[in-house]
Amino acid sequence: MTDLVTPLSLSPERQSALDVGDLIAGGTFTTVPGTRVGVAQGAIKRAGRDDVLVLVAEGPAAAVTTRSTAAAAPCLWTRARVPGHIRAVVVNSGNANASTGEQGRRDTAAMAQAVADVLGADADAVLVCSTGVIGVPMPMERVLPAVRSAAGDLGTDGHRAARAILTTDLVEKEAACRVGGVTVGGIAKGSGMIHPNMGTMLGFVATDAIVSPDALQALTERVTDRTFNAVTVDGDMSTNDTLIVQSTGLGVRCEPGTPAFADLETALERVCRHLARAIAKDGEGASHLLTLIIEGCEGDATAREAARAVGRSPLVKTAIHGRDANWGRIVGALGAAGVPGLEQLDLDLAGIPVLRAGRPLRFDENAARVALTEFEVRIHARLPGPGFGVAWACDLTNDYIRINADYRS
Repeated sequence: MTDLVTPLSLSPERQSALDVGDLIAGGTFTTVPGTRVGVAQGAIKRAGRDDVLVLVAEGPAAAVTTRSTAAAAPCLWTRARVPGHIRAVVVNSGNANASTGEQGRRDTAAMAQAVADVLGADADAVLVCSTGVIGVPMPMERVLPAVRSAAGDLGTDGHRAARAILTTDLVEKEAACRVGGVTVGGIAKGSGMIHPNMGTMLGFVATDAIVSPDALQALTERVTDRTFNAVTVDGDMSTNDTLIVQSTGLGVRCEPGTPAFADLETALERVCRHLARAIAKDGEGASHLLTLIIEGCEGDATAREAARAVGRSPLVKTAIHGRDANWGRIVGALGAAGVPGLEQLDLDLAGIPVLRAGRPLRFDENAARVALTEFEVRIHARLPGPGFGVAWACDLTNDYIRINADYRS
C-alpha cells in the first residue's frame, strides 16, 4: 500500500530557472559575430590531438577564477587583467601549469606574449587558461610553436575549439542563443575535479552586446552563482577553474537597467545553464544526472548551498547509482549541512513523494526503482522560507574510481 500524495510542483517562475529556452541549433562560441578561433597540436600530453586554442573576441571582458589557494599561474594572470579590454584568450589542455612555481609564471607570460606577437597586441590584452595534470612543468618547446600556429590561423570552427579543450570529457559542451537583439555563445570543459566556488572548470563565452567591462563583470559573477557555481561532480575544487566572458561590441547597446541588458542577462544565463548541466551530465563515469531543487531556507544563496550539499554527498550519489530509494541519505546530507527546519521537510525522489511535513510516506519500492532507471533524476525538497536553489550533480560509479586511479597513466 502507498500513501496517495501529489508530487511537489514548481511555479512557472521557478520552473524557468531550470530551463534553457530556445538554443540555436549547432550554436557555439563562433556563432557570435566578430569571434574567431585557432587550434593547433602541441603534443602536450599525447601526440596527434588538438590541445592549444586561441579565442579572439576584441572588446570588454570579464572573468571569474577559482577560489582555491592553490590557484594556478594562468588563473592569477587572468584575474589581474579583468575586467578590462581584451584581444584574445590562449588555452592549453593536458597540463595545468599549477604548483609549478616561478617557472610556471614565466611560462604563462610567454604564452600571452606569443599570441600578442602574432596579433600585434600587448601581452596584457591576452588572457591565459590551462587544464590538465598538476605539478608538471609546461613543455614550452612544444607549447609555444603551437600557440603561434593557432594564433596565426584563425577561423570560425567553434566545434573544433570545443574539442581542443577536453581532457577526460567524453563530449563537447557548446551552446548559443539569441534573446531580443543579443547573441551569446560559448564552450566549456569539465568532467571531474568539479566543485567550483567561482565559475566553471574552463568556460569561454562571447556576446555581441555593447557593454562596459565593469557591467559585464558584475553580470558574469551574478550569472555564475546561479549556474556554474551550482555544479558538483566529486566535491573537489580545481586549481584552474576559469570562466571568461568576452564582448565583440558588434550588437546592441546594453546598459544596466535597460530592456536590452535584461536580454543580455537572460541569454547569458541560458547558455551558462546549458553548459553547467552538460558538465554534470558528463561527470566522470556518470550514469545519472541529478537535478537538485530546494525550496525554502532563508534566501536563495542558502538554498543553493543546501542543494549542492545533497549533490556532493557520496552516500546520496551511490544510492542513486544503485537505484536505491534510500531518501534518508538526502535528509542526512541536509542535516550535515546545517539546514534548519527539517522537521517540516517535504521531499520527492524521482517524482515520488517520500516525506511530507517530516513524516515518512509509504511508497512503492519497485516503482521507485523503475523511476531511478531514468538518466535524469530529480530530487525536490521543500522547507519553510522564501529561498530557492538549484544544483546539478551526477552519481558516483566504479568508473569514476577507474578514471581517476589511472589519470596520469
